[in-house]
Amino acid sequence: MKLVTVTSKTILNELKNNEDITLVYPLNSYTVGFTLTFDIKEIDGFVLINRILDDFDLDKLDQILHQENKIKGIIFDDLGILELVKDLDIIKILSINHYGVNSKSINYYLEYVDSVVVSNDITKEEILKILDNANKKLVVNVFGLKDLMYSRRKLLTNYVTFYKLENSNLLDASIDDKGFKIVENEYGTVFYTKKYYNALELLGTKNVLYYWYNPLFLDDTRVKEVVLNNNVTGIDCDKLFLDKKTTYRVGE
Repeated sequence: MKLVTVTSKTILNELKNNEDITLVYPLNSYTVGFTLTFDIKEIDGFVLINRILDDFDLDKLDQILHQENKIKGIIFDDLGILELVKDLDIIKILSINHYGVNSKSINYYLEYVDSVVVSNDITKEEILKILDNANKKLVVNVFGLKDLMYSRRKLLTNYVTFYKLENSNLLDASIDDKGFKIVENEYGTVFYTKKYYNALELLGTKNVLYYWYNPLFLDDTRVKEVVLNNNVTGIDCDKLFLDKKTTYRVGE
């Protein structure tokens, strides 16, 4: 099964009508890094929550999740949400980004949730090893912009204010030959890689609950090509860490 983040409303119905696709909707006021978000009453798939929450946020979210809705599941990274969803009859998926890097940690979290998203900071060999040793089926990222960092600060606002530039919540930037896409909203700033993470070669691996596609900032035609046909023609892609270990020996 494919898990697809909704990044465009104009092709929403077309994706909904595909029985192999489950949609993921970024929740209003509870996500960072997205330009399109949804009210809980609009969501008929998975609700996505990916920002750091305080006690006030959690109390408000508790009310939102327990009002009448049609959600099928939740994807989240703040462990405080575990307490809020324990009585909900929905699929619970923990997305701990840079921490889902070994089967021992993932199996611990699987005692509390239905599945965990495997980090895309590791190699294909490491991902397959985790899948082999996981106690439940896992979620694997196969396509999308790789999120590198998240700050609760409004870094873009600070930048354009300091340099007296036109204000924007979306910026392309680069350091040497490395490109980035920076997205800001009132809850913080997310840095993505400019190239799309392409791990479609992981399709068909065992012990996978969902293959996750996150087609941020692509036009509708390319979203459909990637999601429906696994075709990345014309999209600037990179395997990133899939074939490159992130461990290095420190020099003498």
